[in-house]
Parts: sequence; structure tokens; C-alpha cells
Amino acid sequence: MLINFENNINKKPLYFAGFLLFVCYLAVMSFVYQQLKSSAVEVQLNNLKQHQLFQDALRGYVNEELKPVFYQLQEQKILSPDFFDPHGLSGTFIARHVYQHYYSKLTNAGLTGWEYKISATTPRNPVNQANAEELKLLEAFNNDRSLKEFFRIETSEQKPFLYYAKPMQMNNAECLRCHGDPSTAPKQLIERYGSINAFHEKEGEIRAFVSYRFDLTKNLASVNKTFLVISLMVLALLLSFFVLGSRIYINQQKRNQIIQQQQQKLDYIAHHDFLTDLSNRHGLNHDLTELLTELNHTATLNLNLWVMMIDIDFFKAINDDFGHDVGDETLRTIGQILKAKIQTQKNATAYRLGGEEFLIIIPNADKATIQSVYQTICEALATAEIDGLDRVIKLSAGATQVNHEEHQYDILKRADEALYQAKNQGRNRLIIL
Repeated sequence: MLINFENNINKKPLYFAGFLLFVCYLAVMSFVYQQLKSSAVEVQLNNLKQHQLFQDALRGYVNEELKPVFYQLQEQKILSPDFFDPHGLSGTFIARHVYQHYYSKLTNAGLTGWEYKISATTPRNPVNQANAEELKLLEAFNNDRSLKEFFRIETSEQKPFLYYAKPMQMNNAECLRCHGDPSTAPKQLIERYGSINAFHEKEGEIRAFVSYRFDLTKNLASVNKTFLVISLMVLALLLSFFVLGSRIYINQQKRNQIIQQQQQKLDYIAHHDFLTDLSNRHGLNHDLTELLTELNHTATLNLNLWVMMIDIDFFKAINDDFGHDVGDETLRTIGQILKAKIQTQKNATAYRLGGEEFLIIIPNADKATIQSVYQTICEALATAEIDGLDRVIKLSAGATQVNHEEHQYDILKRADEALYQAKNQGRNRLIIL
């Protein structure tokens, strides 16, 4: 009979390992995706630094190169002291317009650029008016001077954007010339913008911040494509390892089952008689030891145990008259009858001790039960048909009840004495001691 070991293998460890591997895969790939996304953002932030350096250089040029020229012209009375034109004297104005031209060229070239904005509390130009959220961020920059930048990923119109904000430099004495008391400001500045907005500011105050927005749609699409390739490669690698590990596990389990089956076969052979398929003397020693232990531990429950030793009368004559083949068939027939007839007794077991000797262990019985079992076996044997044998087989038997705390040797010896008496008294009978 072929045994399908595949169906007998416990695959729960494989299922658990697969589930754990899948959970780890999801966790690792989630981490990888976040790293890829963070790297894409980091690349854009690094690119933004170049734009910021350009903006800083442009403002520095306005403050350090361009404004002094206008101030010198005013001192030389070439220009009026009240002269003001943002195209030459406002670094913020110039930087914003330069960037607008730059962004327009990027758009026309089909490239993605940063959207630029200056946000202030009360700006002169309404374009730079901060909204409620921007006002909170400007307040945060003023309250925490260690806060040098702020960025986040936000969604607008179902598109992902990288938002970045950086505070402008704090007001100094030169800034207050146009942002301090309006009475000291250039008249043309007042005429152009009025005397309300962007005045009465204080030295050391951060009056505005610069913000940038970048459309991350293409970047994240590239991240998703890269992530898909990496995730598929990692998944394929993990599946390969899992399949390989599963094969190793299943093959090892098969080997273990083969070894276990062989061990069971060897154990069965060691404890059973090959001719009658009954347990042998080794099996008897094992079983009787366990039964005696159980009996002694449950002595208060009025449990009992009986042992019956059986011998075939004149078995040697059967071998001599009909041959050993017939003798073997006789032994097999008796073995079959013993197994069949003791089934009415719960937990009863039959053994072949060797030669023509057999033994039956019957738990929880009495003398009447023992006599009935013996009689049933003898009647079945009398009507049994054995090829090549024209003689009625008769049995002698000796039975005894096991006493508590009694040794196996004493029990078997007493049963053997009872069997000896049955033979001396003419055979074909049961003696109970």
C-alpha cells in the first residue's frame, strides 16, 4: 500500500511562515516606498536650494549694488529724495518678477517649476497678502527663531505638491526706511502704495516669508514605477526562498515520516508474532506492566484483572502426523479465533507466548466470564475448518486473578501452574487458581 506522505505532512508551519513572510514583505516594502518618496522630495529640496541661492543673490545685488546707486544719485540731487520705484529699489518686487519670468519660460518649455510666493501680514502689494494659514506660519517664524524652514506634502486639485516655506531676513535699520514711520518714507512710495500697509514695523521683526510649491505628480509616478520594479523583484526573491524552504521542509518531513513508519514497523515486528499476528512476549511484558501500574493506582475503584494461559493439546502430534504447514495453519486459525472471541470483552488482549502457548488478559471480569470466554473459544475451534487437518483441536487453560501490588512474574507463574494442573487432570479443561 502506497502512503501519500504529502497529505500527512503538517503544513501549518508553512502557512504561518508564509503569512509572517508576507507581513514582513509588506512592512519592508512600505519602508522602501517611504524612502523612495523621501528621496524624491529630498532631490527637489536640494534643487530648491539653488533657486533660493539665486533669490538671495538677487536680493543681495539689489541691496548691495543697485540701491546704493539710487541713494548716491539722491545724494547728488540727480534724483529727488522722495524718489521711489520698486523696479529698482524693492528686492522683493524684483525677485518676484524675475521668478515669474523664469517660471513662465519653464512652463513654455514643458518643464515643472516651483510656484513662488511672498506672504506678509500687511503687504503693500495685495498679491503678497498672507491667508489665515500663512499668518499662523508667519507667527510661528517670529515666535521660534530656530525655525528656519517648513515643508510638507499636500494635495491640491487631486495632485500632490511639495510645499516649502522659509522666513525672510529680519528687519534692520535700512528696512525701516521704507517700512517704519510713513512720515519719513519717500513720498513717491506713499503716493504709490499709501501710508497704511507695510509700515510701523519693528527692527528684528520678520515681516514676510517666501514659499514654493512644486507639482510632484511626475516625480511620484517615477517613484511608483521604481517601487513596482523593486517590489516585484523582492517578491520574486522571497517566493523563491519560500518555495525552496517549503521543499526542504516537506522533504525533511517525508524523511521523518518514513523513519517513523519504519520505526513503527520495527516496533510492531518486535512486539508481534509474525505467524498469528498476535502480540508476542515482548508485547505482553510492555502491556502487562502498564496494566499493573494502572491497577495498583486505582485499587480503590474495585477494578480487577484476569490472566488466562492456553496451550494446544497434543500439538506435537499434529506436526508429526500432518506436517508443520498444517501446524502453522492451526496456529494461525487459533490466533484468528482468539482475536474474534475476546472482542466481547472490553480491552481484552491475546498474545502468543511461543510454540503452542497463548495468553489472554481480560480486565474487569469474574470467574463466570473467564469460563465463558474459554468455552466460546473451544466451541469455535471445534467447528473450525483447517486444510489438511481431520482432527478436533482441544485446549487446556489456566487462569488467575491478579492481586494488587503483585509482580508480573508471580502472576504468570500462577497461571502456568493452573495450566499445568489442567494438563495433569486430563487436558481439555480450564483450571482457575
